[in-house]
Amino acid sequence: MKNKRLFLTSIIGFFLAILYLMAFSTPVMAVDVKESYLYNLSNFNGIIPYDWTRIVIDTERDEVYVLYQNLVRVFNENGMEIYSFGEDGDLGNLVDISIDKEGNILLLSYKETQPEIIRCNFRGERVGRVEIKNLPVEFSKFSPNRMAYLKGNLYLASQNYMRVIITDNDGNFKNGYDIISILGLNEKDRNDTQMDGFSLDKDGNMLFTIPVLFTACRLSPDGKILSFGKHGSLPGEFSIVSGIASDRNGNYLVADKLRCVVMVFDNNFNFIAEFGHRGSKAGNLIIPNDLALDSKDRVYVAQGQRRGVSVYKLSYN
Repeated sequence: MKNKRLFLTSIIGFFLAILYLMAFSTPVMAVDVKESYLYNLSNFNGIIPYDWTRIVIDTERDEVYVLYQNLVRVFNENGMEIYSFGEDGDLGNLVDISIDKEGNILLLSYKETQPEIIRCNFRGERVGRVEIKNLPVEFSKFSPNRMAYLKGNLYLASQNYMRVIITDNDGNFKNGYDIISILGLNEKDRNDTQMDGFSLDKDGNMLFTIPVLFTACRLSPDGKILSFGKHGSLPGEFSIVSGIASDRNGNYLVADKLRCVVMVFDNNFNFIAEFGHRGSKAGNLIIPNDLALDSKDRVYVAQGQRRGVSVYKLSYN
């Protein structure tokens, strides 16, 4: 009887301990993300039939900038075009666009083989230029094709050659990164290993994908890199990844051209959900590439086959 009583006492104590831990521990809730299709970017003639365009959000002013074939169109937060510039071609061959903290428009342009960063006012009128200065020898022939701006710094990326530099607002060199070296790859791999989808998160981490490695990467300003991704065709797996962006909650969104989806991962790179899927209906996607998010959890997705830019609203539990 005594042993039986001790056994029962032990069992009761065990369950009381479990209940105590459950009562005072903080539960870890899985993030639940839902998307709803809103509209496509349009003007008074209807949906604009863009084909793989570049999208940038001015979160301070809730405006959307779209660069396509040297023409820049500006849209309000309802997805309607309100202004455009660049029709006359005097700004050169435009490859990217960004907005600085004062609302100036920064254009990454090429005339022949020489890059130039043009600073324009809100009307798209040239008011100056940013000259890149004090480049170290290893970046002396740097030819960027992607540009982003955050907190007074310019981030310029050469996707083909896997290099990134950071300058201040006046173009003074601050730091540079050779992605091939950081990843531990061989120099001979440079021409076959290209970046895609360059963007920044709110902390200044650089985000990009490497399609041939089925990988998405987060590179911190101090040069530390983390990557995630798995090759496959199931939900959350990578086939031909392209654009990448982060939302205000620290989640990462990755576009896959072949699977025709946008995947959502949490800050620890755990897969949460995906949306879009190949199809011709509103809300479906065809070969999505570039991504951008505004301050109201709206996702702007550029796609192919003249499907334009689709806009979705994210909601969280």
